[in-house]
Amino acid sequence: MAKHDIDLKILHGIEVANTDIEVVVREDGEILGRVRISRGTIDWIPRSGRYAKSMRWQKFARVMGEHGSDRRRVR
Repeated sequence: MAKHDIDLKILHGIEVANTDIEVVVREDGEILGRVRISRGTIDWIPRSGRYAKSMRWQKFARVMGEHGSDRRRVR
């Protein structure tokens, strides 16, 4: 099974204001891509991609509700 590593660099407080939060996602030590979180969208930037795939939060919630797997109860 592949090992996934996540690096999170927050250059400011937790609140996402005018600066996005970017998360680097690695599988077995190699970068799969980056997730960019902003107030309006969540973006996926593939390792070798020139363009980000962008999704508004309302659509992200719908996609996760329809296709996401249940893990455990959240607090």
